[in-house]
Amino acid sequence: LKMPDAQVIFFTNNGPAIQIPVPKGRTVTGKFYKNVVLRKLKNYYKSRRPKTGLKYVRLLHDNAPAHKARIVTDFLESEKVTVLPHPPYSPDLAPCDYFLFPKLKYHLSGRRYNSRNALGSAVYQCLMGVPIEEYEKCFQKWIDRLKRCVLAGGEYFEGQSKLK
Repeated sequence: LKMPDAQVIFFTNNGPAIQIPVPKGRTVTGKFYKNVVLRKLKNYYKSRRPKTGLKYVRLLHDNAPAHKARIVTDFLESEKVTVLPHPPYSPDLAPCDYFLFPKLKYHLSGRRYNSRNALGSAVYQCLMGVPIEEYEKCFQKWIDRLKRCVLAGGEYFEGQSKLK
């Protein structure tokens, strides 16, 4: 993944956890993901859960190659992190796709930023401006979407009428 102004963002039902800018022109490889991203996530949890840290965290990843890299899966297994299953090509089941990215797109659309730091700051302000209740609803919506996926026989359902 080469993206000009990429950010890695983790969030929970309590709001944003960490936001990591990806250096310009940097490819997010398994090595970068483990050594930079997951290290910062581990530090985040260590500061909030000193006794357990990352242990027993449930992590929802999409199927990006960096997430599936052996170095990453081995690290997460050694930390006793449960990676929740995520079917391929399922943006309807990815909270970033149906919740976070639309909010960021709305907030950032049509604006120009003089630096990557200014953009990162705008992303941070947007994330912090979302009420915690909306993050909570996001995960309830995720559970509802999982149920809809089962009812649809695993087929993509976004945009279809509500299934019963």
